[in-house]
Amino acid sequence: MPFQLFSLPQSVYTKIINSMSPCELFFTSLCSQNAYSIIKTRRRKMKHSGLFTKGNFEFQVDLYDKYLKFRQSSEIPIRNLKGMVINGNTIRYELVDDKVMTTYWTEPIVGTMTLIEYTSDLFNVTVEQMDIYCDSGESLMLWVQQRQPRLEKVEFYSNKSRMNRFTPETLTSLIAVCEAESIVLNAHTTKPLQPFHKKCNYFASSSGTRITLKQLMMLDCVGIMVDERNNFTSGEINRFFKHWMSGGSPRLTLLKVYLNDFNDRKLMAGIDGKWNENETHVRTHKKGLTHPFYDFFEIQGATNGMSAGFQFEKGALYFGVWPSRTFPLFRLPHLASMEIINAMNTTEQFLTSLCSRRAFSIIKSLRRRSKNITMKARNRTIIIADGDEQLTCYQNATEDHRKEEVTVNGHPTFLSYNKKKSAINTFWAEPVVGTKELIEHLSNLFGIHVDTVMIDNGSGIEFMNWVQRRQGSSKKVIVTLNDTIEHKFEPEDLKNIIMSCEAENIQIEALHSTPFEIQDLHKRFKEFKCLRGTWVTLNNLMTLDCIQITVKEKQFTCTEMNRFIKHWLNGGSPRLSILRVPVTERNESLFEGIDAHLNMEKVIIANGQRYNGFFEVFRRDGRNAVFRFFRNSFWFGVWPIEN
Repeated sequence: MPFQLFSLPQSVYTKIINSMSPCELFFTSLCSQNAYSIIKTRRRKMKHSGLFTKGNFEFQVDLYDKYLKFRQSSEIPIRNLKGMVINGNTIRYELVDDKVMTTYWTEPIVGTMTLIEYTSDLFNVTVEQMDIYCDSGESLMLWVQQRQPRLEKVEFYSNKSRMNRFTPETLTSLIAVCEAESIVLNAHTTKPLQPFHKKCNYFASSSGTRITLKQLMMLDCVGIMVDERNNFTSGEINRFFKHWMSGGSPRLTLLKVYLNDFNDRKLMAGIDGKWNENETHVRTHKKGLTHPFYDFFEIQGATNGMSAGFQFEKGALYFGVWPSRTFPLFRLPHLASMEIINAMNTTEQFLTSLCSRRAFSIIKSLRRRSKNITMKARNRTIIIADGDEQLTCYQNATEDHRKEEVTVNGHPTFLSYNKKKSAINTFWAEPVVGTKELIEHLSNLFGIHVDTVMIDNGSGIEFMNWVQRRQGSSKKVIVTLNDTIEHKFEPEDLKNIIMSCEAENIQIEALHSTPFEIQDLHKRFKEFKCLRGTWVTLNNLMTLDCIQITVKEKQFTCTEMNRFIKHWLNGGSPRLSILRVPVTERNESLFEGIDAHLNMEKVIIANGQRYNGFFEVFRRDGRNAVFRFFRNSFWFGVWPIEN
């Protein structure tokens, strides 16, 4: 069926869309909601695409080898300007060479956020890198981190000018709240930075910021690069080697620094090393990439199952860490140790890893990778599952009479194990802290994240927010509680959980103490399920951006479902695949103003049952949907594009 936007077959105008520049796509999408939906769904996905911000008032959309740059300003020129409408607001703009657009706003940072929201959804891209200036503040960075699960890189930047200096307090505060995978300091400061703790995948310091040995040892990173302006002495790097040999910087695999006084005697003081002419590849912070070590000094004696060495290359010292080839934990060769570890089940591997940091490192290095391990968590409980095998970890504030001392993520604690119930109990001054430490331990050991976060009114929102800050998002959030009056959620608490949730899916099984509504439920999920409560409104259904929506208790009228169908026909809910809601009646108001035809040929199979007899409607962009009643519920489904 042709799309009315171009009155051309799908294949023809799909080619037209994919031949357009980013500027042409952007302005065409502003014509109508229908045009926006067509471009969003038909545009070819491209590699190496993303958004890149510079300060608060400039960002660029890169689509492979083409780009569109936006600059926001509050200084509106006297000359006549063109206007465009975004989210119902008229925005004045100027365009240069179809590549650089200046837009004018009362608050330019609001303009940046509005345009990032619009373009990221239109082009299905996220913010990949942010340049933060000394006057940027944290608001834009925090906003980006909240709206997307992952930020690749943040660079704190002085524009190559000593005039644009960060104060130490400002820069330290910005680094503390930054959750990017990689952090780069290319910033001049008014005073030296005080040492700070920071965990990220990669940390680099370029010109202008002095990094001390103490700061180097406080970083928890996979890769660290400190440029030649931050020269270290041979004695300082010797202290860093010993810091690592004592268990420091446990995640580090590659360090690059420059020395200002190479002295092999000071560098190797108190360290047993030998010359190694073999080739070793050291893992970097980038997935799948390694750094080669040729003709290097290897530090003798494995630390926590890891070996290390250093080499000089183009004036820089590289310190690398890699898994040892022999493992004294079992006093067996590598292959024999591997066979023993892989004969263990997930629970046995986990419990063995708690014995010591060395045991943890060996299990992590030698275990066979499994894609089936999942982790569910609430504030005092973790459930690890691998196929039919399951282990529950309870964190307690009081100590059990049967206990053993173990090490969790480097922290000593006590543990009791009930093999029959497949459960362990650990004991902490604050149980929720224990849960967080166990999550860090398990994530590092098995290479997994929390799949499902479970929330009750006792745990509140803090634990969910911690998981989201740590890993970006989870697959699912389940909000649940006991069915007693005293355990019902307060409306504000439930609202905050729903609006703050960044999971792919959300399932609400919680009762609320008093009636309430959420006025603007502009949330994006794959699946939204509300199995308890009657707070969901028609407006909520239309503002949710989901693939599947299921409501179990709130009942809707046929008039409301008629409005929803018209909303979809006008281009609303572009990602929706299935809607299931209860209805109070069945009458002709469902069909008012809708051109619906009964289709007896199309069949839907659900739960092993075949269903036909659907009413079918067509949207102007060629998409078609069907709907019908099932007992006391209304079902609305959108056929896939390929059909």
